[in-house]
Amino acid sequence: MQVSVEAPSKLERRLTVVVPVEQLNQAYDKRLGKIAKSAKVDGFRPGKAPLTVIQQRYGDSARQEALSDVIQSSLYAAIDKEKLQPVSTPTVEPKMVGPDQPLEYIATFEVMPEMTAPQFNLSQVEKQVAEITDADLEKVITHLREQQTQWKTVNRPAQDKDQVVIDFRGSIDGIVFPGGEAHDYPVVIGSKTMIPGFEEGILGMQPGEEKIIPVNFPEAYHAKELAGKAAEFTIKAIRISQPELPVMDEAFIKRLGVKTGSLDDLHAEIRKNLERELDRVIKAKLKKQVFDALLEQNPLDIPKALIEREAQRIHDQVHPHHGHEHSHTEAEMATFDAAAKQNVVLGLLISEIVKQHQIKADKERVKAFLTSLASSYENPAEVVNWYANNKQAYAEIEMTVLEEQVLEKLLENVQVTDKMLSYSELIAA
Repeated sequence: MQVSVEAPSKLERRLTVVVPVEQLNQAYDKRLGKIAKSAKVDGFRPGKAPLTVIQQRYGDSARQEALSDVIQSSLYAAIDKEKLQPVSTPTVEPKMVGPDQPLEYIATFEVMPEMTAPQFNLSQVEKQVAEITDADLEKVITHLREQQTQWKTVNRPAQDKDQVVIDFRGSIDGIVFPGGEAHDYPVVIGSKTMIPGFEEGILGMQPGEEKIIPVNFPEAYHAKELAGKAAEFTIKAIRISQPELPVMDEAFIKRLGVKTGSLDDLHAEIRKNLERELDRVIKAKLKKQVFDALLEQNPLDIPKALIEREAQRIHDQVHPHHGHEHSHTEAEMATFDAAAKQNVVLGLLISEIVKQHQIKADKERVKAFLTSLASSYENPAEVVNWYANNKQAYAEIEMTVLEEQVLEKLLENVQVTDKMLSYSELIAA
């Protein structure tokens, strides 16, 4: 077998493979013999038909199958011989094969980029940190109470934070636009769920009152046909209700999952959850700064096949219910390309650093990470057991820990300066 390699680009390889005619004939004879053993031909017992009859009836299909077998086996052998790493399925173009002629074909595919030791030069980095205060705990408690708000009907003008059930009809130049009409629609004044001016226009309305509110759709409104346009809404207030928050008593605390019903225990549980989230965000922000610098200092050409594969993985995370049968246009999938390329490049760089410094995921850190993750669930032992029996999920935990260890290696010679923020500032940023 003769093999020659061309490199049309950094990542593309073109193999020209020539297979001796004897190898092709052997594959053909083998296929034909296999067919002859089980072929059912009228006038002959199964497997007893003369070879000439088998050739006449099955010769063409046997030759095609033999051709496919030889291409597959010789291609694997050629790739192995040339020590190549295909990342895409090879495109094979066989040349016309005449009788008693060697088989010749061209296989084209993408390969992994050549990797060298990644460069990393960063003198200092700012680490955003925060402390959890009693005020942060109270914000969470207020939010929990607001989630269970009860609405009490009142007979007075609508005020800020009231829920007003309305009928409305929106029009532009006197014409009602699609989606501009609704009945018994609840709006909480001050929630900013409606376009600017809408909720403000409801303020002061009485039950049963009807009025017209002029508004302007924002320039960046999601419906392009409405963006930036002036409109009028005819609104009728049906019912006005004021919010009543649940009393912060033992019964309410128990409903939140704190079995003791103790306010101190609720504070402790909230603090633990906030500390877990704070730790996650601090690490994520620091990791992003360092890994962004790593990416900037080590640009790589990446095979399209790897980017497409990663884009599909990201898509499946964003749209987990679409399934494989759900088709997408190139434009839709292209929205994931930038993130996909960044993920692939970062993965290759991290792998190279792991190899360079012989880093292995610390088992104790993996165990601690998994314990912390499981602690946020009702039955931590079940979560730990699930990960222990799910190889792919457990590998993702190991990869997260490995990334943390790579981050620490990169930060060994970097001056890290803490920048204190409030918890709200850090999480919002």
